[in-house]
Amino acid sequence: MTSPDAADLAGDLLTIHGRIRRTLLTGKADEVTASQTAALGRLLRHGESTVADLARAEGVRPQSMGATVQALVDLGLVERRQDPTDGRRTLVRATPAGATAREDAWSARSRVLAERLAALSADDRDTVARSLRILGPVVEP
Repeated sequence: MTSPDAADLAGDLLTIHGRIRRTLLTGKADEVTASQTAALGRLLRHGESTVADLARAEGVRPQSMGATVQALVDLGLVERRQDPTDGRRTLVRATPAGATAREDAWSARSRVLAERLAALSADDRDTVARSLRILGPVVEP
């Protein structure tokens, strides 16, 4: 048997990624967008940051990240504060409400996937677990 072409695998992965995202969006109960979720998640994982650093990390323009952060501020999920070491800079950090909202959204999405994965055979779940271990280095810098 020949090994699958990398370009074909890439297309298949993008397709399944989109299908998983759509599956998880059907049960979405909050008003937080995907870009807001990504920014909030980064703040929770890596701590407070400037808007410019967040934009760089997420691969978007600073103006776009500024709008994303402002929406999160308006929702009470992040807050701005002056940098104590450089008064010209503003830092953004997640609020306790932001941490709770992220955890609630994560739990809801995890439940949906867990229900679907539970319907698979044990062998298929083992294959999914092996695939995740293999794919980890593909998506990490």
